[in-house]
Amino acid sequence: MNKSGPAVSSSRPIGRPAALGVVGLLWMAYAALQTLFVVGRVPEPWSAILGFIPGILGIAALRAAGASRAQLFLQVAPLSRRGLAVLTAIFVFALAAIVPFGIWQGWNWSAALVYAPASGVSQELFFRAVLLPALLLALKERPRLALVLHSALFGLWHIGPFFVGAPIWAAFAVVLVPFMSGIGWGWQVEHDKTVLWAMVQHSLIWVIAGQFPMPE
Repeated sequence: MNKSGPAVSSSRPIGRPAALGVVGLLWMAYAALQTLFVVGRVPEPWSAILGFIPGILGIAALRAAGASRAQLFLQVAPLSRRGLAVLTAIFVFALAAIVPFGIWQGWNWSAALVYAPASGVSQELFFRAVLLPALLLALKERPRLALVLHSALFGLWHIGPFFVGAPIWAAFAVVLVPFMSGIGWGWQVEHDKTVLWAMVQHSLIWVIAGQFPMPE
């Protein structure tokens, strides 16, 4: 008689492939929401509120598939020197690419204290705590490809200006800047094992850049 006991069944509510499929669908829904916001169909505060849903659902799906909080970078950890250097470079690069082309219209408290932090946190929640971990799990042997692919999807998420008549060069820049920043944020988050510092910096960038909206 076999004394080894009953076979252990998986306790995961959903399989990893299904979770990755959910993350892909959430990216499409999130990109559609962002585009609708850019073209004026989804105003604040609805955009800020709805922006958290893809990240929350994505975390729930990956956790249900067995991903740990550490794998999703949902933990507090110190910022390394290399991480600080990368975040500093992103800060300078992002503001240099945004502020000179905007117009100062006075301090906007709601944008600075509510919408900017909401945007920064919700974007990092989905792209660095959901999409990047999902791709790292799917491409275990090719982490660099996962990093670049997640950054490309982050850049394409900003495609909204194409639909409001922006010049091709401007729309391309709006996609390129997040792509480059996404590589830096993704590297820093993976290196320091926490999404916390990217959330803080992304929010700070939008606090400043949000005061210089692009001319219509």
